[in-house]
Amino acid sequence: MSGGYIKPQKHGEHQMVVFTFAGQLKGTHAKKWNDAVLELKRHFGSSVMGVTMKGHPTPPNLRVPKKKKT
Repeated sequence: MSGGYIKPQKHGEHQMVVFTFAGQLKGTHAKKWNDAVLELKRHFGSSVMGVTMKGHPTPPNLRVPKKKKT
């Protein structure tokens, strides 16, 4: 991996981080990745605006419940 570091930013600024995996990824690797992404989302809250991947659906137990419209 080249780089992968982020810099401090001001309100309204954005940074994008892209990871590229090559070769075989075992189930244990996928689990470690998924756990790490979940921890990042929990730690940074709404600052992590999205994590976009190949399009695999988010498992139901990790989805944020939708707010009911009144």
